[in-house]
Amino acid sequence: MTIENVFVNGRLADITVENGHISKILYSKRCVTPRVIDPQGPQLWMAMPSMTNMHTHSAMTLLRSAGSGEPLFSWLQNAIFPREALLTAEDIYKGSKDACEEMLSSGTTAFNDMYFEIESTLRAASEKGFHGNVALSVIDRDFENGNVENFIKNYKRLSAEYPTLSISLAPHSVYTVSPKNLQYAAELSHEYDTLFHIHISETLKEREDCIREYGVPPVVHLDKLGVFDKTGANFIGAHALWLDEDEIAILGKHRCNVVHCPNSNLKLGSGFRFLYTELRDAGVNVTLGTDGCASSDNLDMLEAAKTMSLLQKGIRNDPSVLPAEETFTVASANGRKALRLPDNSISEGNVADFYLVNLNTLPFKGVEIDGGDHHRIHTELLNRLLYAAHSDVIDVDRFNC
Repeated sequence: MTIENVFVNGRLADITVENGHISKILYSKRCVTPRVIDPQGPQLWMAMPSMTNMHTHSAMTLLRSAGSGEPLFSWLQNAIFPREALLTAEDIYKGSKDACEEMLSSGTTAFNDMYFEIESTLRAASEKGFHGNVALSVIDRDFENGNVENFIKNYKRLSAEYPTLSISLAPHSVYTVSPKNLQYAAELSHEYDTLFHIHISETLKEREDCIREYGVPPVVHLDKLGVFDKTGANFIGAHALWLDEDEIAILGKHRCNVVHCPNSNLKLGSGFRFLYTELRDAGVNVTLGTDGCASSDNLDMLEAAKTMSLLQKGIRNDPSVLPAEETFTVASANGRKALRLPDNSISEGNVADFYLVNLNTLPFKGVEIDGGDHHRIHTELLNRLLYAAHSDVIDVDRFNC
């Protein structure tokens, strides 16, 4: 199939897709008419690499907005854990399927999930054409009651049954999983070459409790246990909000991945000073996630990307920090790197995993699209998409051409 009148990096083109890959990008030599985008004018699109939601609990669409107004620990104990205890495997399948549909609507086709009853999530994600990683969330009792043993027993079967998705264990946190079980999970990650997904340094309380119990903050605690030596670039730390220089250096040394979940952190009152620049400069692969709907209320990665960019500008008093193009790299390419997915930038030969932005909408009205300054055009379109648009400008029907 060929999609006409699509802007690719600021240049008008026709994109041809064959067998799931971009086979040809034919850049137009004709003048664009009209010279500015007009909602009533000829149909124009912009192609964007689909986004990667690097930390979520998909089935939490069933718990949307539960416990609003409570801080993390009481929120978990009072609003989340009691409700989760009532969920069936079929509930989780339906909730995960709803989540996939919601993510698709805002430009997301890959995710890194953490929950229980993972066969339900795998089934839902596979049916919706998702890629990514589905992890079994575990706490100490799961190492004792046979859940981890069953995971190991079923690992090869599930991997073969769902080849577009990887599978792993996700120790919940340093406060729900003992040192010996964290070490065991890291050993399994190393043995099976799987991802190691964990909540880390989400709140100041978590940090203070870890120092009180183990004498060091969470990242140093994991380092002393040898977790990073076993996991390295397979380590994915969700939130990573309360870090010091030593912890950032450890994460960078091991080329770890971290996930910023700005909307969830803000709503739960967990904090807002995510150290993006320091993490990036240390060699950490910084990615973006929404968290589950119980805390973030939606799975809109476009909204999360906007919040992340604005927060970085605000906390640093510098409007040049984390511009639109870099923000979309965090939301897409960095996540795919962490999940070991193929490059989906809009280039010939790459996988056709992209979405189309409808430029015939008010957020893009008046953008000058004539002339040879492709960088200016691309930059303005990205800025309009990130800061002015909502996910309703995304053409869902054209996903995964």
